[in-house]
Amino acid sequence: MPRPHHVDGVPLPAERVRLASGRSLAFELVGAGPGHPVVLVLHGTPDSRLATPPDPLVPSVTQILVDRPGFGDSDVDPDATPSSVADDLAETCGLLGFERIGVMAWSAGALFALALAARHPSLVGRLVLAAPLAPAGSWAETAPDRFHFEHADIVDIAPLLVPEGIDLEAAVQIVLGDESAARQREILSIPGAAERLGLAVMGSVQSGLVGLQRDLAAQLVMPDLASIAAPCHIVVGAEDATCPPAMGQWLTGRMTHSATTLQRVAGAGHAFPLLRWTELVMAAAEAG
Repeated sequence: MPRPHHVDGVPLPAERVRLASGRSLAFELVGAGPGHPVVLVLHGTPDSRLATPPDPLVPSVTQILVDRPGFGDSDVDPDATPSSVADDLAETCGLLGFERIGVMAWSAGALFALALAARHPSLVGRLVLAAPLAPAGSWAETAPDRFHFEHADIVDIAPLLVPEGIDLEAAVQIVLGDESAARQREILSIPGAAERLGLAVMGSVQSGLVGLQRDLAAQLVMPDLASIAAPCHIVVGAEDATCPPAMGQWLTGRMTHSATTLQRVAGAGHAFPLLRWTELVMAAAEAG
């Protein structure tokens, strides 16, 4: 099993597993090592495995920080879907020797966490969804002001989100955004967080735009929520303009075979997971 890393603000070289497809998936292990709970951390969009606090270490937990296909140092899968990505993640866990994990997903990472729990119930013991993005089929109800797109729009949208060849200064501006004072306050309160998240944004187009395009397509897929049995804790920010609290409420109401809990954080924007990382990872580590 790869040796766990302790990250201290400086991105470490990724390790890789070779999947049965022949593609490689990149990851870092952060934390305690054998015998401790394992939590798979799933990044949002546009992001990479670097979408964490500058030091994501959580005592007594081993975190798997992973780049989804086409992001960061992972190979591109031009046919990626939530289901295929879920299978890639499950295969990765198996290759690393992990038979039971918790999952902590931020933002659009929630869509892949849900697919993983639905397709691999014996692997996923618990879900924690932080500021989750609900699928596009819910947006008329949960985010009526959000831009609605179709498959035909994706090729045009992706480079508007993150241009290829973006530099760190421009990436940090994407990270900070301009729609939420709460989000900016959260990011700027942690030294080095804006720069690390900027590197995560740069990583989202490191291998071109295909990964981002496939993630946008994933937002149009309705997860099989009713089939998920793993308990799920959903945490939303009351001031989140990116993934409004209604998205978490919508998911909670449709995960009918999961013991779900919903926590609303007063005053919190979309970047609140940076400030609550240990709490969120520890909650996911309670996998049964």
